[in-house]
Amino acid sequence: MYNQNFDPLSVKYTGNEEVVIKSLKREIKNILSSYVGWFDTFCELIQNALDSVEERQNRSGNDYIPKINILININENYVAVTDNGIGFEEDQYVKFLAPNFSFKSGRTRGHKGVGSTYLAYGFNYIQISTKNSNFTARGVMLNARNWLDDENPAGNPKVMPDHAATRDVAFDSFDQGVSICIKYDSNTYPKNLSWIKVEDAENWLKVLRVRTGLGAIIENSKIHVGIKVISKLNIESQSEIIGIKYLAIDEFVKKSMKYTDIKLKFDQLYKQYGAEYRIPSKYSNLDAIFDMWNYNRITQEISLDENQLELIQKYKPTIYFCYVYSVQVWNKIDSSLKLRSGVNALYGGIQLAANNMPQGELIQIPLTRNIGRQNQAHVVVHFENCIADLGRKGFQKEITDFAKDLSRKILDGPLSKMKKCFRKNTGTAPDLMREQKIDEWKTIMIEHEKTCPLQLINENFFIPLKRISMTSIPTREQDVIALFNQLIAGGVIRGIRIMSTNERFTYDGLYKIVIEEPTSNHIYDKIKNPLGVSEENVMEILEKSPDGFTSYPKVLEYKYSLDGLIEDLESGVKNSNDIGLVVAWNAGELYEKSFYIESLLIEDNIQLRQYHGVTHRLLDLSNNEIV
Repeated sequence: MYNQNFDPLSVKYTGNEEVVIKSLKREIKNILSSYVGWFDTFCELIQNALDSVEERQNRSGNDYIPKINILININENYVAVTDNGIGFEEDQYVKFLAPNFSFKSGRTRGHKGVGSTYLAYGFNYIQISTKNSNFTARGVMLNARNWLDDENPAGNPKVMPDHAATRDVAFDSFDQGVSICIKYDSNTYPKNLSWIKVEDAENWLKVLRVRTGLGAIIENSKIHVGIKVISKLNIESQSEIIGIKYLAIDEFVKKSMKYTDIKLKFDQLYKQYGAEYRIPSKYSNLDAIFDMWNYNRITQEISLDENQLELIQKYKPTIYFCYVYSVQVWNKIDSSLKLRSGVNALYGGIQLAANNMPQGELIQIPLTRNIGRQNQAHVVVHFENCIADLGRKGFQKEITDFAKDLSRKILDGPLSKMKKCFRKNTGTAPDLMREQKIDEWKTIMIEHEKTCPLQLINENFFIPLKRISMTSIPTREQDVIALFNQLIAGGVIRGIRIMSTNERFTYDGLYKIVIEEPTSNHIYDKIKNPLGVSEENVMEILEKSPDGFTSYPKVLEYKYSLDGLIEDLESGVKNSNDIGLVVAWNAGELYEKSFYIESLLIEDNIQLRQYHGVTHRLLDLSNNEIV
């Protein structure tokens, strides 16, 4: 058992002079500044474990079973990753935490010599246990992060022999290998394991298969991965997989299909029946289309210029993509994983990968037309013969631009022909999307009417009955249409004239704005005319148009939820510049990514209401302009 104190930094610089220490700190801080992702701790720990077991796998042959164990203790705020790989030799153990020291080759996942430094000096607790036939040690280093931030520290932090047990008891059952434990606190980033909200092992494992080396682009079917999670309430859960590979979309959606299979079938149908062939039900109403192409397949599917062909040969990219019918699929995945709102597992964009693992954050697919589709496709581009920059900051511009070009061409080319296979996105109330028998529908609506009555009674509207004839609040888009037209007919909304409706065209209808005498019909009154316009705005319009004002036709859209429209905009089906008025029952949540809503029901905002009946304005977050 190794039983000496040692300073990991002394192997690189001799002495403790103030100038040397400051230089070391600058170097370490530069390394830490490149680690900005919440999952970076997991990435580094897991990639080290994978490299170790694969190295032993190469040495030992088929008799060896590579194992990795992940312990996430949310209650005590630490994570430990344990492997039965090759373990450290003594010289590796005393050097591997120092900046830019690496014992790995360029063929492994990590070989820049900065990941272990990040783990050691980015936190205030690291425990390292290692054993093999040549060397055994267990050490702990404390308060390294605080030392880094201290302008006048008393000496460098040291790895001291640790006589406490290894944090992950799985290490005791392994014949050799390494176990490293990192503990979070208020001075580290991340600070708290509970932040992402996931508290069970199965969902943690799925998240790590997207965010870390467990999401191998080239599958290793022999590695056993076990995970144990201890929740905030001290509830323990476990899960395991045999084989590491990137988390596939077909593990989440009900109906998906490989692009290759669809293409083969369509080519066959075209040869038999010509261009008017009918799509078989097996290939229609899909939630997602996915596939994985090697670099030879990429050149067959999309056209590339001479420079791009050279890059293909240089970097030999592999592409995995999943294209979903709606961005709502990603939200449902995050919801199923119980992820914190705003934290995404799978989402639309480009995930760069190298050394057989995803690296860095998502990059937007740079579409130039129908740009909403860029969020419907998740594209993983894995490059050989390249590495990410220092830490996890990013890739060279040549790599990033090439990945963008490939993703854009795939989405604009092959995948654009597959949209007809997707299920229809209606934007209606989720609970009423399924088909129902007439009797079931009646029963549901009778109960709905009892529990959710719609009562709008006013002395000034719906003359002579003075109440709306609709009996319950809307549950679908058709109800919204009926309610809106009743509000117009009942005089609640004035100055809007419906010109046309169209169930086949891209948009739902056309309307005109009409402002005319008597002006009292249009002027705001808190009791008698709550959706009216300020008197100043009405008089200004009538001064310019004494005979009354009638606008040029504008586009009208109906939705049960605004989410339905946002999805249409994101998918490129509709354009916000075309739409003048949206009538929806609720706002949903999707708008929050790019827009914000300003209420015109607040009395102080009445002057912002340009014509009668408008209740809210949708504004672009980036420029504060009205959408």
